[in-house]
Amino acid sequence: MTNLKIALLSASLLLLAGCIPTIKKQWDVQPVEGTVVDAETGQPIDAATIINLDDPTLTTRTDDNGQFSIEEQTHTGFHMMMAASSMDTQTWRISHPDYPDAVAQTRTMIPPISRELHTLTIPLFKALPDSPDNCPDYGYLLKLGQWQADKQMEMHFVEPPSCHDPEALDALYEVWFPELDTE
Repeated sequence: MTNLKIALLSASLLLLAGCIPTIKKQWDVQPVEGTVVDAETGQPIDAATIINLDDPTLTTRTDDNGQFSIEEQTHTGFHMMMAASSMDTQTWRISHPDYPDAVAQTRTMIPPISRELHTLTIPLFKALPDSPDNCPDYGYLLKLGQWQADKQMEMHFVEPPSCHDPEALDALYEVWFPELDTE
């Protein structure tokens, strides 16, 4: 009897919190496709490896045209759904023996109840500025921000994974968000 009361109380609290019980398809992994290119020449780069840092089983390589694809992964089941209130960020490491590593990110609303294809163009640079030990992707992200600004592209901010250097973060924000620079 006590277990039934606890279950009913829990279900009532979830409904009051805005959760709705559903049986629905959800995307565990959203599809990602794109092209890896040489930043200077714009030529596609074959044999680059793309790996998801959160789930290393999600790995692929670029083909002769520099293109890659990560297939979606879904499941159907019982879920307590709540209105979207946050973003899930997936971080991807791109490596090739002739270039320093790159990093890219995709973002999806939570809960992921619809297919959302992410299409990326990832430039690789022959040389990068040095990165502080506590901000390993600083050099790539600085160069990427400058490259996007030089090409007058829409800036797609990549949140630096594992960056614990306030000065490096400030320098990245100045490149990525120049309109916020108050100096």
